[in-house]
Amino acid sequence: MIVKCNDIKYKIYNKDDEIQKYLIYNLQWNEPIYRIIKNLIQRYDLKHLVNVGSHIGTMAIPISYHINKVTAIEAHPQTYKHLQENISLNNCTNIQTYNNAVGATDDTAYFLSLDGPRLQNNNGGMHVITESDIKDNRRSASLTDKKYNINMIPLDTLNIIGDIYLVDIEGSENEFLDGAIDSLRYCKIIIIELWDDNKRKSENMKYTQNEMKDKIEDMGFTFKINISDDFIFIRNF
Repeated sequence: MIVKCNDIKYKIYNKDDEIQKYLIYNLQWNEPIYRIIKNLIQRYDLKHLVNVGSHIGTMAIPISYHINKVTAIEAHPQTYKHLQENISLNNCTNIQTYNNAVGATDDTAYFLSLDGPRLQNNNGGMHVITESDIKDNRRSASLTDKKYNINMIPLDTLNIIGDIYLVDIEGSENEFLDGAIDSLRYCKIIIIELWDDNKRKSENMKYTQNEMKDKIEDMGFTFKINISDDFIFIRNF
């Protein structure tokens, strides 16, 4: 099934999926952040959005109509295929895509099982899992079935120069930041999902939300505001 949401076409595979259901009802997914990004593009004359964890394109595609270029990075092979289908449906020519996981080092990435009840209607909650995560049981790593795997690389190896980053990678932000030091040196704005400490504790994660905020500020940014778990940082000019 194909639906139109705010004049953008999307292919729907699961009408009960949390994100796809929004599109069926003609609702922009994460609309507050979408509107903020549009305003930031105008205010700071931004040219290139890098969307890490782009899922099926619900942010990358609509934002592509307001910016010169979008780089969309999605790790899960099936979700990446769905992303490409949605890009093709809308004849977007300014979106470049990568089917990679991004982390601190070169590694092999696995995923949570799609067959379990946790992701049955919430494909956007997919976690990228490494052998280290499995060993330490981080981020629900015990739920992986190793059915799919993908190369994990540091973002810096892709030589991407973006001026705004939208990062939604389900708790992998520390490793992402460690592998993106050079890339982020050139950007003006980071919008990144940082789970709260209750969630982080339940997922056996190493660092608190405040420690992650401090880490990003130490990279030359100032925290401005958060909308739920989405935190916005502006480069110190």
